[in-house]
Amino acid sequence: MSIILKELKFSNMFSYGENNKISFNKNRITQLTAPNGSGKSSIALILQEVLYNKNIKGIKKGDILNRHSTSKNWGASLSFSSLNKEYVVEIKRTGATTKVKFLENETDLSEHKVLDTYKKINEIIGLDFEVFSQLTYQSSTDLLEFLKATDTNRKKFLINLFNLEKYITIGEAIKVKLNSSDREQLKLEGELKGVVNFLESTTIEEEKETIKVPNIDDTLRNSVARLENELADYNDLCKKIDKNNMLIDERNSLSFDVAMTEPEYKIYDNLQSEITKIQTEIQSIDKDIAKGNKSLSDLDTADTCYACGQALDNTHAVQMKEKLWNDINDFTQHRNVAREKLFELKIQKNEIQSEIDVFLINQKAAERFENLSQLIDFSLQTDYPDYSDIQNRLTITKEELNKQEKIYKEATEHNEQVKIHNTKVEALKEQKIQFTNRQKLLDNDIIILQNKNKHLNILKKAFSTTGIVAFKLENLTKELEEQINQYLSELSDGQFQVIFRLAGEKLNIVVINNGIETPIETVSGGEFSRIQTSILLAIRKVMSKIGGNHVNLLFLDEITGVLDDEGKEKLIEVLREEDGLNVFLISHDFTHPLIDKIQIKKENNVSTI
Repeated sequence: MSIILKELKFSNMFSYGENNKISFNKNRITQLTAPNGSGKSSIALILQEVLYNKNIKGIKKGDILNRHSTSKNWGASLSFSSLNKEYVVEIKRTGATTKVKFLENETDLSEHKVLDTYKKINEIIGLDFEVFSQLTYQSSTDLLEFLKATDTNRKKFLINLFNLEKYITIGEAIKVKLNSSDREQLKLEGELKGVVNFLESTTIEEEKETIKVPNIDDTLRNSVARLENELADYNDLCKKIDKNNMLIDERNSLSFDVAMTEPEYKIYDNLQSEITKIQTEIQSIDKDIAKGNKSLSDLDTADTCYACGQALDNTHAVQMKEKLWNDINDFTQHRNVAREKLFELKIQKNEIQSEIDVFLINQKAAERFENLSQLIDFSLQTDYPDYSDIQNRLTITKEELNKQEKIYKEATEHNEQVKIHNTKVEALKEQKIQFTNRQKLLDNDIIILQNKNKHLNILKKAFSTTGIVAFKLENLTKELEEQINQYLSELSDGQFQVIFRLAGEKLNIVVINNGIETPIETVSGGEFSRIQTSILLAIRKVMSKIGGNHVNLLFLDEITGVLDDEGKEKLIEVLREEDGLNVFLISHDFTHPLIDKIQIKKENNVSTI
């Protein structure tokens, strides 16, 4: 598929100012001349930025704006065609915001996200960024990686260049499918192993027979219940006899005098009143005595002044002291009389209290006697009746009932175990049938997967780098080798040849210099430039022939500086004969009189085409 890049318009990018325009497909060869630092090489970077949203030098978006420009934004648009469809890519950067518009025959194909729009653009171009950059721009410093890459990376470059990745992609998909199928086979084989182990290790026992469960004689249960009721009645009777006998014993132990008369409670009350009255009188006398003693101790009967020693008249004080002694003696005699009377009254009260206590005890015993006489059942016998026959019959009946129940329980438990055993046997039989059927299915599925994996392995090898890719690459490298050597024959007058040696994952390049093999690192700059240009032109021609994606544009930056005059003329002649290729020769010192020129001018740090 051919990509024809047509016209690029751009403003305020790198060293350029407003409204620059360059036509890519107008002439087969165009010279791009300007002093160093004017921005000749920047045109290739602008083209990369428009088509791929990045550039080969990794310059950030914020650094693309010409810092000497007064504008705050930069932008560009590119028109190109492919498969009879016209496309336009427009990009504008303001501050930190990038807007991209993509048109196909004036129909807007832009997506909401910038990256999604660029995915569509890259699908149309059909070349990844690295390959596009190397096929459209070569300089004496940025050499074609194909030449000096490792043998392995050189092969990868050609695989990508000739669109052979699709076979590898198919191979990877087949590998994923094979891995999945292998895992499925291993899974089934693991399951089959488990099924076989089960079938080989599982032993199914014979089913067991149940036994007859005997009936329990219901009359035995009824007899036990009846005898237990009779025995319970016997126990209740014994308890009643015990209780009645206790009441009789207590009644018989009671003694009391029916003829005892009730004591005089009134005399007792009068004595208590008299005792209380005398106790109050004694308390009053005690207070009077204490008061007299207090006055006596406070009375001063001294006949001489203790301060000055003069004689005092103490007659009155002596009289007062005598009177107080007399009063205290009278109170003391009176209190002694009252105490003797109180003692006699308490003896009388205690005598009457003893009579009252005896009467009350006698009365309480008589009342308890009457109560017990009412509680005692005089019709109830005092000795236990004989119930040993009931106990013996109950023991015998229970033993017989327990024996029947034990036999019934053993038979029931046996039958339950038989049921569990037989259920397990039936389940194992059913499971064995299922496992046998599953074994047949697994055997069949594994055979199908083995055949499938066998075919997938064949396809995996076919679509690996040593299969179809290697076959196609071998043919293409031979064709590429022939085409390179045709160009080299013209550019070097037959001095150089290139031989490709493809071995496994590696592609080695051998340079023949006048019939002698020589490492590519030993050739001169001019010779290397001829080889590089031959490879670029040969790659383009082979791609065009096999229908691969190729671009009409090639920037050759300062490569004429390492060529002599004859080499420059031969280069121009070869380039003029190339169909569908638009070459821009970038140089600051070489010009050709028969080639159209585009000059870049730079004033006040702003370049203009």
